[in-house]
Formats: sequence, C-alpha cells, structure tokens
Amino acid sequence: MSALDRLLGALPYAFAVVIVAGLTHILSILAMPYVATRDAFTRIGELAQANRFTLLPQARPGAELAPFSDPAMLMGVCRFNIADGPVRLRADLSNVDGLLAFSFHDRFGATFYGMTDRSSLRGRIDVLLLTQAQLEAVEALDPEDELPQDLRLVTPGREGFVLVRSLIVEQGDADAARKRLATASCAQEAPKR
Repeated sequence: MSALDRLLGALPYAFAVVIVAGLTHILSILAMPYVATRDAFTRIGELAQANRFTLLPQARPGAELAPFSDPAMLMGVCRFNIADGPVRLRADLSNVDGLLAFSFHDRFGATFYGMTDRSSLRGRIDVLLLTQAQLEAVEALDPEDELPQDLRLVTPGREGFVLVRSLIVEQGDADAARKRLATASCAQEAPKR
C-alpha cells in the first residue's frame, strides 16, 4: 500500500472530523444565549426592577455593562414582565432635541423591534407591550370610530427588556442626553373595564 493510498483512505475520516467540529462550534454558539448564566437579562435584572424605567451607569473603559458599549451613549432600560398585564413605555419628546433610540429585546437578548425618536407621534412615543391574548382584549375595548394612538407590540415571550439610548453629541451634552432619557417611563397597565 503506497503513501497516496493511505492518504486517500484517511481523507474521509479527516473530512468527517472537520464537519463534526464545525457543527459542534455552530451549535455551541447558537446555544450560548440559552445556557449563559450572566446574560444581558440577568445583568439588567441586578440593576433594574421589573416594569420600571431605570437609568444605567455611563459606560467607562473597563466598566461597561455590555461589551462594546459606546461612552457617547447614555442608556436606560425597562425590564418588562407582561405575565400580569401589558406594560406601557412612554417618552415625551416635545421639549427635547437629539437622538433617542429604542431597541426591544426578548428574554434571551434577541432584538424583536427597534425605533428612534423620529417615530414619535405629536412629540410622544407610546408603546404598549403585550401578548396576543392581551392585544385581543385591548382591541375589544377600542372605540370603533377611532384609531389607536399607541404602538402595540406583541412580544415573543412574557419577559424582556427595552434599551433606550441617548446620544451625547458634543463634550458638554451629557446633561441634555440625560434630560432626553428622563422623559421615558415604563409601567404596568391597569386593567381597563
């Protein structure tokens, strides 16, 4: 048996090892959000109560809440739990200028919706987070001759978080960015009758 025959005989085994290693690598990356003990939701849960808007500490080198956090962005978070009813996120932008960005995440950190202050209606952001059953109950109470004045988002799970980011445009703009974040609120909706 020549060296070429041995090499060709070992080639299928080498190919199988590469395929199994690649699949193992991909599966471990896809499973990471579900098995990680210090995921974003857990870290945010240590800083913020459910259904309350909380300002997060400003990112500093070596002390970031999330990897690759931009020190020019101030952040606030609404950690929501809609098991007991819808949660409303509001921001009054009528008296503030500058970028305010909202990203809606499920329990595992996957983004399911995003928007900026440009999505405001009459200077306000009004978002209702709910389940499909809660949406149907809310829609049943809507007047037939009026359009809803809020954005209604059906969440992929009962828990998640909304990150609200405010851009610090210039060196002395941190107070203005905090003022933009301070307009945001997050609260559980009282049942309507």
